[in-house]
Amino acid sequence: MKRLIGELPVLAAAIFTTTALFADVVSTGNLSMAINGDGIPQLIVFVAVWTIYHKWIVERKIFVHTGIREKRSSLITAFLFSVFMIIGKAQTAEPDLKYEFFAIILFLGYMPLFYLATMFLMHMIDTHSKSQAAVKSGAFTEWLFEKHVTAGVMLVVILCRLPYLLAFYPCSMSWDGGAQICCFFGTEPFTDHHPPLISYLYGAIAWYSQEWGIPNIGMFVIPVMQTLLSAFAVAQVCALYKRLKTPYWVRWGSLAYYAAFTVWCIFDVTVIKDTLYYPLTLLFTLQLIFCVVNGALFWRKKSNWVWMIVYAVLMMQTRNNGVFVVLFAVPFAACFAKGKRALLIAGACVMLIVNMALNNMLYPALGVTRLETKEDTYCILFQQTAKYGQDHPEDVTDEERALLNTVFDYDEMVEVYNPQLADWVKNCLKLSEYHSADHTNKEFSAVKGDYFKVWFAQFLRHPMSYVKTFLECSYGYYYPEAKPYKEGTGFYESERNMLTSGMHAYRQIKQLQPARFLLQQVSKAEYLPGIGLLYRCGFYTWCVVLAGMYLIAKKRYRLLTAVIPPAVNILVCLISPVNTCIRYAMPTMCMVPVLIGLLYAGNEELS
Repeated sequence: MKRLIGELPVLAAAIFTTTALFADVVSTGNLSMAINGDGIPQLIVFVAVWTIYHKWIVERKIFVHTGIREKRSSLITAFLFSVFMIIGKAQTAEPDLKYEFFAIILFLGYMPLFYLATMFLMHMIDTHSKSQAAVKSGAFTEWLFEKHVTAGVMLVVILCRLPYLLAFYPCSMSWDGGAQICCFFGTEPFTDHHPPLISYLYGAIAWYSQEWGIPNIGMFVIPVMQTLLSAFAVAQVCALYKRLKTPYWVRWGSLAYYAAFTVWCIFDVTVIKDTLYYPLTLLFTLQLIFCVVNGALFWRKKSNWVWMIVYAVLMMQTRNNGVFVVLFAVPFAACFAKGKRALLIAGACVMLIVNMALNNMLYPALGVTRLETKEDTYCILFQQTAKYGQDHPEDVTDEERALLNTVFDYDEMVEVYNPQLADWVKNCLKLSEYHSADHTNKEFSAVKGDYFKVWFAQFLRHPMSYVKTFLECSYGYYYPEAKPYKEGTGFYESERNMLTSGMHAYRQIKQLQPARFLLQQVSKAEYLPGIGLLYRCGFYTWCVVLAGMYLIAKKRYRLLTAVIPPAVNILVCLISPVNTCIRYAMPTMCMVPVLIGLLYAGNEELS
C-alpha cells in the first residue's frame, strides 16, 4: 500500500507533464479535448516521463548528491520557464477554454520537467568541464584555433558569406536602411530618428557610388564592410576561447553557428543598422569580459581600454539602445574588476560624454534635426491606450477622448490595434515626426504630459488591461514557440522601392534570382526539429536565463558581466515596436555562444 501511495505523485506528475507537452489550447474550448492525451506519441512520452520521474522521486537515483545551490537555481529557472510557456500559450488560447484554470495543470506539468532538464544541463556542464582537458585536437583544429585564430576564423566566415555576397550583389536593401540613405540624399527629413552616423555612412557610400558612375560596385562596399566587421568579431570570440582554454567542440560549434547560420549570412549583406550593431555589441562585451576575467593582463596594454571605449561609442552611435548596455554593464563589471576600477568608470564617462557630444553638438551643427520626442520610445504605451479602448470603451471619459483625439485618430487607433506590430497604432498619430512642421515633433512634446496623465488614469482604473497588453505585445521574446514576425529570417528582397525609382541606379542582377531564391529556401531550416529553435527569439532568452542561473549557482559572479548586455537587450525588446523581431534580438543571439564558452571554460584566468 505504501508503495502504491508513493507511486501516485509520480503518476500525477507524468500525466500533467504529458498534458502540458501535448495540450491543444488553440483550436478548442473544450477542456477534455485540450488535454489531448489519447494518442500513440502521447503514450510513448507518458511512459518515458513516468520512468524518469520514478527514478527521481521513488528510487532517488537521479541527482541525489546535487548541492542545495544547484537545486535552488534549477527551481527558480524551472519556475521562470514554466511562466514563460504559460504566458506564451495564453496569447493564442481559445477564449472559451477558461485558460486560467488550465494554466494550473500546465504549471504542474512544466515545473518537474523543466526542473529535471535544468538539473541535467547543469550536471552535464560540470561533467564536460572536468573531462575536457584530456581531449586532443587535430592538426587543422590546432592551426585554426591556436596558431592563426584571427586570420583563420575570419577566412572561414568570409567563405561562408561568399554565396550571399554573390547572389545578392550588390546588396539587399531594408526599409530602414533605405530611409537612412534617403535622409542623406535629402528626399526625407534628416532627423536623428535613425542614428545619424549610420545615415552618413550608408548615405555617403550611396551618394559617391552614384556620382562616380559605379552604383553597384559602390553599394557592394556596404555588405563587404559589414561582413569584415562580423568576421572580425567572431575571430575575437575564438581568441577569447583560446585564452580561456574552451573545449574545441564549443569552438567548432560556435564557428559553425556564426559562419553558416542563415540569419547572420543574410543580414551581413543587408543595408540595415542592426548588422553593424550586433558585432559592435559583441566586441564591446568581449573587452569587458577581458577586463573582468584578467584585469592585470587587460591593463597591461592601454590600447585595450581605448578599444573598449571605441567599441562602446560606435555601439551607441549605431543604435540608441547601446546606451543602456553601457549604463548597466560597465558599473556591474566595475564591481568585480580587480584594480583600476576608477579607470574603468572613467572610461564609461568618456563613452557617454563622447556619445552625448556627437548627438547634441556635432550632428545639429551638420544640419541634422534633433527630435524633441521620439515616438518609438512610447510604442508600448500607445498599444496599451489602443487596447484599453477595445477592452473598456464605456470607461473612456469625454475629456480623455478629446485629448486622445488631439494626439491620435482615436477611433481608428482602437480599431487597427495589432499586438505584433505597433506601426498600425503609430500611423494613427496626428502629432508625429512625419506631421511636425519643423520635423522636431515639438507638437507631440507639447501635449505629452497631458497624454501621460490620461494613460496613468486609465492604468489605475484597469491595470490588468495594461498588463495583458504588455504581455501580448512582447511574449515572443521569451516564449520559444513564437515564430519571428515581419522581416522573419532576413531581407531576401530589396524592400526600399524609392531607391530604384530614379534616386539611385543600383540593381540586383536578375540572372542571380534563382540563387537568391535557393538561399531563401535554406532559411526554411527554421521548420526543422532542433535547428528551428535557433530562429526563435524566445529560445535565446532561455539560454541567457539558464547561463545566468548556472553562474549564480556556482558563485562565478564576475562572469555574469557577460550576461548583462544580452539581458539588457531582452528588456529593450520587450518594449520595442515589434513583437518577435529577430533583428532586434540579434545582440542577444550573438552572445549565447560566448556564454556557453564561459560555462565550459577550462581556465577562468585569461592567459
